Amino acid sequence: MNESHFLHGFLNPQSVAIYGANNKGNSLAGLQIMNLIKSSYDGNVYPIHLKLDSVMGFKAYKSITEVPEIPDLVVIVLPAKAVPQIFRECGIKGVKRIVLISGGFRELIGERKNTLTKEIKNIADEYGIRFIGPNCLGVYNNWYGPEEENKSFNIFIWENLKRSRFSIASQSGTLSCHIWYDPENLDLGLSRSLSVGNEANVDIVDCLEYYKDDKYTEIIGLYIEELKRGKKFLAIAKEITLKKPVIAIYVGGSKAGNRALQSHTGSLAGNSKIYEGVFKDTGIIKTDYVQEFLDIALIFSKGIIPKGKRLGIITNSGGPGAMVANNAENHGLIVPEFSESLQKELKNNLPPTASFKNPVDCTFDMDLPYFYITLPERLMKSGEIDAIIQYGVVGFQEVLDEYLKFDQIAKYAEFQHQPDEFVDKLAQKLLHPTMKNSKKYSVPIFYVNPMNFNSPWSKKLRKNGVILFKLWDRPVNALAKVCKYVEYKQKVLDKVL
Repeated sequence: MNESHFLHGFLNPQSVAIYGANNKGNSLAGLQIMNLIKSSYDGNVYPIHLKLDSVMGFKAYKSITEVPEIPDLVVIVLPAKAVPQIFRECGIKGVKRIVLISGGFRELIGERKNTLTKEIKNIADEYGIRFIGPNCLGVYNNWYGPEEENKSFNIFIWENLKRSRFSIASQSGTLSCHIWYDPENLDLGLSRSLSVGNEANVDIVDCLEYYKDDKYTEIIGLYIEELKRGKKFLAIAKEITLKKPVIAIYVGGSKAGNRALQSHTGSLAGNSKIYEGVFKDTGIIKTDYVQEFLDIALIFSKGIIPKGKRLGIITNSGGPGAMVANNAENHGLIVPEFSESLQKELKNNLPPTASFKNPVDCTFDMDLPYFYITLPERLMKSGEIDAIIQYGVVGFQEVLDEYLKFDQIAKYAEFQHQPDEFVDKLAQKLLHPTMKNSKKYSVPIFYVNPMNFNSPWSKKLRKNGVILFKLWDRPVNALAKVCKYVEYKQKVLDKVL
């Protein structure tokens, strides 16, 4: 861990004081203290409330002066006008880190003059305080206590997430939090999340400096509304992208978008073309879509990155194969026609109605070991492709089980329900060899099952570590941007060498 960086203390506090903490389920401060309990945080917790004697079982204090130690971190969820006085009290106490959740600072517009941000910055400078916010949701560290998987430091994400090496820095608290409601995204997992809000003291550049040397961060996601330190951002981003991919969403450029940002955080967004140029120059992967942001991160999270942009397509239906091929070429990927020797090898093992030039269309062939294991391995070994998209990994057992609910079908059917233990073993048998080959040949494979993402077979696929999509557009779009990043990185390295 990058323990020398000041953000390390924000992510790993041994004690926390929370202004405004209460027992209500509909308050932000109440949710924060409940998240600490839910995440098995074992540091000292000090609720600060003028009227309550205890909050969620913790002894409450009237002010920071009564707390028996100097907390490593103070979290403030109070009306903006009360914050300067709280900052001063914290400074006198000796507090050095504050997360300021409260809104009502720079984002206020109109005739009212608001000097609160300047006031708290002056107080922070006077007492040597670093603070995140205002108008943020705080910090999340899924590697708090690395030895204990179920422990995290969490004040704002309501789901229990698996650990990964994907970290976020966001000027929107919602993006860093709400995207984890959907169970599809839980496959990605999370390492750190820093919601920086208005960036009155800590900004995106600070987060990048921390993530650059953080061993628990291998992929970085950014949500950007404005950049205050443009030159520093360019320098640090160029340095990072040669080692770790950075994926960014920039919101701004349109009249409506800029208007929304100014009322939301007071951000002054710049021309979107300037940001596109910045991202292109630094190798940052730009996307306008949250789902694609997560899809790209998921591909990187598996650690098997394509060496080039040649795509092999395996399908059990002609239409999806054609659409994947067309979309791939439109996004700059290459769908090569296989060599005569590879075509001959495939032709000898496919049904007569199959297509084998690329895409490989198995036309509903039910030879599962060949479809799941042998065919992907032959494409990987050939050296003619850099990645594979495989459509049609459908859970036929659950489809057949639906038919068996009808007495007339069950009476005559020459098939029967298979117990979960059998299907679990089948999934392992079909998937593990290909997962090993994918790593061996450095050829990522993306599975597409059009069934519900939480269907029994989809869950078994995910449990065995595959990258799974519901339909075929998303893996193509995300893969194309991953390949552009690989291309950028190689060009820069070639120049250096």
